Amino acid sequence: MKGDDATLERERRELRAVLSPESFVDVAATIGAFNTVDRVADATGIPLDAMLDAMSADFRGDLNLERFASSANTPKAT
Repeated sequence: MKGDDATLERERRELRAVLSPESFVDVAATIGAFNTVDRVADATGIPLDAMLDAMSADFRGDLNLERFASSANTPKAT
């Protein structure tokens, strides 16, 4: 959605329609926390362990997470 203000605003409106203001803030804080943790893991080169790799393979594929450039920073389990 980067650079697409209309889509971002539409998504925000849809979220606000189903979440209370407090829940919306909680969701934003959770996203921010995961973003920070992910950046720390990327910066230190923490590999995805074999168990987590196996457990998350299906939804990582469903979400097509490999499309994000930062996915190249996550070493694959060996």
